[in-house]
Amino acid sequence: MNFKKIALVFLVPVFVLLTLDRITPASSDAQTVPPPPPNQAVGEPELDKSAVSPKIEYRLYRLYELYRTKGLDAAREYAAARDIDLDGETVRVVAVASSAGIGQADPNGVATLGARIASLGGTVETTYQSLVQNRLPIGAIETIAHSPSVDYLRLPLKPQLQTVTSEGVEAVGAKPWQSLDAYRTSGDPANVVVLDAGFTGYASLLGTELPASVITKSFRADGNLSAHVHGAACAEIIHDLAPNANLTLVNFNTDVEHHNAVNWINAQTPKPDILSYSMGWFNSGDGKGTGPICEDVKKFSDNGGFWSASAGNYANNHWHGAYFDPGNNGYMDFDTSGYEWLYVYLPAYYSPTFWVNWDDWGTWNGSSYTPGSSQDYDVELFWSTGGAWSYLENSTSWQTGQPGQEPIEAVGGWYANVPAWWGIRVRRWSTTRNCKLEVFISGISSSTKPTPHDATGSLSSPADSPNAITQGAVDWSDMARGPHHTYSSIGPTEDGRIKPDFSSPSRVSTATYGTTDFSGTSAAAPHFAGILALMKEKTPYSLSQIVAILAGRAIDLGSAGKDNTYGNGFSNMAKK
Repeated sequence: MNFKKIALVFLVPVFVLLTLDRITPASSDAQTVPPPPPNQAVGEPELDKSAVSPKIEYRLYRLYELYRTKGLDAAREYAAARDIDLDGETVRVVAVASSAGIGQADPNGVATLGARIASLGGTVETTYQSLVQNRLPIGAIETIAHSPSVDYLRLPLKPQLQTVTSEGVEAVGAKPWQSLDAYRTSGDPANVVVLDAGFTGYASLLGTELPASVITKSFRADGNLSAHVHGAACAEIIHDLAPNANLTLVNFNTDVEHHNAVNWINAQTPKPDILSYSMGWFNSGDGKGTGPICEDVKKFSDNGGFWSASAGNYANNHWHGAYFDPGNNGYMDFDTSGYEWLYVYLPAYYSPTFWVNWDDWGTWNGSSYTPGSSQDYDVELFWSTGGAWSYLENSTSWQTGQPGQEPIEAVGGWYANVPAWWGIRVRRWSTTRNCKLEVFISGISSSTKPTPHDATGSLSSPADSPNAITQGAVDWSDMARGPHHTYSSIGPTEDGRIKPDFSSPSRVSTATYGTTDFSGTSAAAPHFAGILALMKEKTPYSLSQIVAILAGRAIDLGSAGKDNTYGNGFSNMAKK
């Protein structure tokens, strides 16, 4: 077989570290491979959704079915390819508590639901509002989903990393500032939080690349602060720019842990000034600055803090457009010629995941979208080495308006050991209007573009938040020529606002990653956070005034004024 299920864990791009640890160009073999074939496919499945409960996310149901019909080994293989957290025969899930369990003594219904989970041999790990993150026996998935105490059962959402003294210190004009006397007293340095996936090796950097001491806190269920190296590199950049700033390092793994982490951060004394966030989410909001992760940004902002966010690394790996089916065969045409595929050519051993969402999020009420999505689309994944398309899998979660259901489908978890075309088709299952759909692709080179492709609006969440100061990426060494990194996500937001807000250095050096090896908007966000911290310590101005000053001093690299590629321009501390 040339095509296999992937047997290695990859980071599910529900959240992403906005990092480009290694930017691998697309293979030149793509030029010698013929274009994808006409609209035909072998092994095409009948989409039978009748067996799937509307209260269970499709990937979770598929895990359950594999376990039930083929055993634990099959379930483990499926889970490993999709970063599903298995431990023995238990799986980490998030249950949305039903209003049926709400009472005066249990205002969110979580106690009622927790008791039901325990009765089935599960263990509650953490909760937030009506969300209950727990470890549940795989065999109990369908049973708990049918409980009246549950509205919806899903896998935890996870972010993507957006990816190293940094060259950015000189590029942004920070060096002269560092030698200035502090305006504020030595007992009042800036307080900066790095919220990330992990901080591997941070202890060995204390007193050199990091302050002599830092505050740390892990919200992961396993308490592992060293789950990833990414956050240590981000913290290094901030320390390079603002060496007197206090640093707090906080990590998490799931959406529920993220909410609890932000609540803890907001409760700290002294109050945090700045939060650096080099992560992003594909499936946690409507692109208009609302949703659970954007709500966390709003809470931090309402607490007086300033959130420096990565824009994302998806300008090349993105498409959006309205559902279009002139032939009325139930499948979307991705162009006016009647082609029903969105496809991309990849070298051997790549493992793409296609994330599809659409504009049926409902109304955000501060804690959830209501009602649940009722426009139902499904996604099918195929591959080809130049002949007919072969079916791999589909994603057929229900969207019936049930609380907790969201307009999201995802397919992936496979690799080919030969160069191959990968493609998806979108099928309308039950809709009353043609929604606007959006596709992100993870697990591929940041320079590889699918066909069709559209960079517009390629921001990951919470880069779309009006309360975030969003950072695009430019090359620190070539700033004068306007070197926008082509992967750096661009705006506008779905409600028409200009994003990013600034562009900050990327492709820099750190002890953690090495020489000029820290690329991506992951590097841009801590640069701006460090600028804010340094200027707060050296001037009498408030952070909001400092942001306004920086907007005026930014080096305009795009069209005149603020634009959706560079924002206000390259972050610059020096007077023009």
